[in-house]
Amino acid sequence: MVFLNAVAVALAHPAPAEVVARQDLDPVTTAVTHAFGGWSDKPFVLVVLISFTACLMASQGGAARGLYSLARDDVFPFSRQIRKVNRHRAPIGGLVAAAVVSCAALPLGLSTSAIGSLITFGGAATFVPFFVLTLVALTARLRGRWTPAGAVRYGRLGTPLNLLAVLWTGFEVVNICWPRAVLSPAGAPWYQIWAAPLGVGTVTLTGLGYLLARRPDRRMGEADRDLPLTEEFAPAVV
Repeated sequence: MVFLNAVAVALAHPAPAEVVARQDLDPVTTAVTHAFGGWSDKPFVLVVLISFTACLMASQGGAARGLYSLARDDVFPFSRQIRKVNRHRAPIGGLVAAAVVSCAALPLGLSTSAIGSLITFGGAATFVPFFVLTLVALTARLRGRWTPAGAVRYGRLGTPLNLLAVLWTGFEVVNICWPRAVLSPAGAPWYQIWAAPLGVGTVTLTGLGYLLARRPDRRMGEADRDLPLTEEFAPAVV
């Protein structure tokens, strides 16, 4: 989808050479206003804002469910607070935790010219969990410990498809995290250019440190047997 969008922008842009030469840092807006006229810039910004809001809600919902699942098994820091649900059984604790963690990237976007760094940070945070999940699934397959419980089966194609998913998501993580000065304002400090690798590295090292120090994986197998199925530990709704 990203590749097709890039091709569409390249075909619609009035001067693709300016994009290649980094003279036009916002080629999408240029392509839109060239095709529809100058009046379309404000409606286009509105469409982009709505799209970003939808992506934000989807990402926050997914992150909240992941945080809630870990906290429900009591293997996550501040599990008692994060696994709280409201009267609608929505994981309000996970939603708040996801919002708080996401705000860590806001200092990168206090300047409107640094919006590229902020978007890159968010894009990296979206792809890293997918890469980790596909890698864990592939490891379980190769060790012969993969026991899918769902109705969907891929048979012999399962492992090749899983490997393809690992390669693709890994490529996306490297591609997004690769520091690019073009996405930052002129004369930007180094931490804006390296925003994505710094953020991903910090989160990854913190998670690995917690995993090695507390070994929460040893408790996950016992959590389902020990925890009562009360309203707090019942499946949440997002």
